[in-house]
Amino acid sequence: MENYIGKRLTGRYELLKLIGSGGMANVYEAKDLLENKIVAIKLLKEEYLTNEEFVRRFRNESKVIAVLDHPNVVKVYDVNFTGAEQYIVMEYIDGITLRQYISHQKRLRWKDAVHFVTQILRALEHAHENGVIHRDIKSQNIMLLRDGTIKVMDFGIARFARENIRSMDDRAIGSVHYISPEQACGEESDEKSDLYSVGVILYEMLTGQVPFDGDTPEQIAMKHIHNRPTPISALAPDVPTGLCEIAEKAMQKDKNLRYRSAAEMLAAIEKFKQNPNIVFEYKYMPEEPDSVKYARSVSTIQAEDSGEDPQDEAEEDSGEQIIVKRSPTILVLAGIAAACVITAVLVLLGFFYYGSGDEVEDVVMPQLVGMDFDQAREMEECKNFYFVVIENELTEYPKGQIYYQSIEPGIKVKANRRVQVKVSAGIDVLEVPDLTGYYVGEAEDALFELGLDYTVRTVEDSSVEADRVIRTDPPAGQEVEQSTQIIIYVSRAQATTSVKVPRLVGYDLETAREKLAALDLNVEVEEVDSEEAPGTVVEQSLPQNEYAESGSTITLRVSNGSGYAAAASLTVSFPDGAPNRDYTLQVYVNGEEVLRETVNPAATPTWVGQIEGQGVLNAVVVLDGQQYAVYEVNFTDNIATLTEGYNTGIFQQSSEPSEPAEPSEPSEPSGEPEPPTPSEPSPGDPSSLPTGGGDSPMEALPGDDW
Repeated sequence: MENYIGKRLTGRYELLKLIGSGGMANVYEAKDLLENKIVAIKLLKEEYLTNEEFVRRFRNESKVIAVLDHPNVVKVYDVNFTGAEQYIVMEYIDGITLRQYISHQKRLRWKDAVHFVTQILRALEHAHENGVIHRDIKSQNIMLLRDGTIKVMDFGIARFARENIRSMDDRAIGSVHYISPEQACGEESDEKSDLYSVGVILYEMLTGQVPFDGDTPEQIAMKHIHNRPTPISALAPDVPTGLCEIAEKAMQKDKNLRYRSAAEMLAAIEKFKQNPNIVFEYKYMPEEPDSVKYARSVSTIQAEDSGEDPQDEAEEDSGEQIIVKRSPTILVLAGIAAACVITAVLVLLGFFYYGSGDEVEDVVMPQLVGMDFDQAREMEECKNFYFVVIENELTEYPKGQIYYQSIEPGIKVKANRRVQVKVSAGIDVLEVPDLTGYYVGEAEDALFELGLDYTVRTVEDSSVEADRVIRTDPPAGQEVEQSTQIIIYVSRAQATTSVKVPRLVGYDLETAREKLAALDLNVEVEEVDSEEAPGTVVEQSLPQNEYAESGSTITLRVSNGSGYAAAASLTVSFPDGAPNRDYTLQVYVNGEEVLRETVNPAATPTWVGQIEGQGVLNAVVVLDGQQYAVYEVNFTDNIATLTEGYNTGIFQQSSEPSEPAEPSEPSEPSGEPEPPTPSEPSPGDPSSLPTGGGDSPMEALPGDDW
């Protein structure tokens, strides 16, 4: 691993240090010499370059993340699957994992847990809308930045929802402490499996522990299938009932009883944020008696073995009133029941044959590997066997050919024996697209989307514009296997005539100028109305990765900040001994009410709110119509300074709430003593969030942005 430090990949990315190591790849901090920024590079380990399965998973990861573009998902900038170095270039995340943060805090404030789980769900909502299922959501795969932003990462075992499941090994995948019951049973995972894992993370944040633990992975998996977790209310009595209900619904054993989507779970959280006292009172179907489950499981297994549909059988029996409902628990019980039934049948058969003196015929297992599956079943020597296909996927073998059998040929076995076989689904054949005239980057993207490897070669051709495709080898229209290497012949650019335009949108004007000056490009600036921060580039006349002649001019459209409104946090403290009742809290900026909430100072000694504005303004906090405090708020720097308050005399007056009123002009300090500092760290307290490795505090969390 060390010999990679200092190495340059494709002449562009310089590896600085190793920051992580996984099962099939190492992750390095690197410098993008072209963009002059720090990135993270996931480099496939050398020992796996010749392993088709690992290469397939590695490329699948890049395909999955490439279709995602969301603030809460780690971004992919570049990929390379040619030569001896296969890697993915990703956004560099400077933060710690959510698992590390929970370990440091022991357990999180429920408001912070809501803040984090909302971002996780938004990332999954975006992924699910794009047909991507993560399948390994856990707190170790969630990165926490210094500003409280969440980034979901490690889509290494994700898959597209429309993609066929290849084998049982792909189904039961994920981390055992967060795995859903259906994944633990080896069933197909879907969006609701991700939501179960989110429920486990929410449980972990609220209680400081995962719902199930054990000495072995098998023990933990079985608990996910059978056991109910200790209620959150028993481990953390301060968590509101509504939030406990949200976590419990997400963690239902039967996935049909969970939220139907990330959007539906987000909607429930929004209702809770609007009213933390809400009680959802979710209704779940009662558990069937064990005797009914046992009988149902046996009949289901028998029906499946006979090729019949258990549901059809249930519909034919008009007198049947019990609802058939499959769940992981029933599947496990069914397996046990079936085993008992099979054992009993074998024992009875043994007595039968022993008593009758008849013996089961011994037959020789034929050679099946290399034969066509349909033809093999019709052969006379194969009619004494019952074939079970355990795998049917794309391979290098012809379609329908058997390439594995569970019993070695030539061995004598009893007739009617079950034989497991693997049958090839054939080779995935693709047609080489016509890329003539494409820019080289567009051609690479087209082949990448098809899953084809490629190599770029430049040649002299004055009749074709520089960096455009001349031809491919194999040529367009030819059918090739998916593993075929395509050679792209590209017209060579003339020396020092053109440069590739970098991405400028989102950068400040000064940085954009520096980038273009380094490429010998001139700048023309136009100011436009925009909600972006003043001086931010919102549009560039020539798109990223297009070519421009040296010395030419790029027009940058820059925000004048006319519609820009920054957000600032306002932290209000209440004294010990404040009345245990609700007050109407209002915030006024320039005499206009910008926020109104109901607070209970006894239950919430520190209240945090978010307000928006521009520049430096005064914000007046009013409780039940009386001025409580005045702040000077710098929206540019997100700093709120207490300039007048606190008026604690409000709490010594009548305990009956009064009608909200307009704020009076700020008055001289009342002389009342400042309220004592709350014992619990507030979101404005920088010590509440640790760093990844040192003792220096991280910045404040915007956890109470609602």
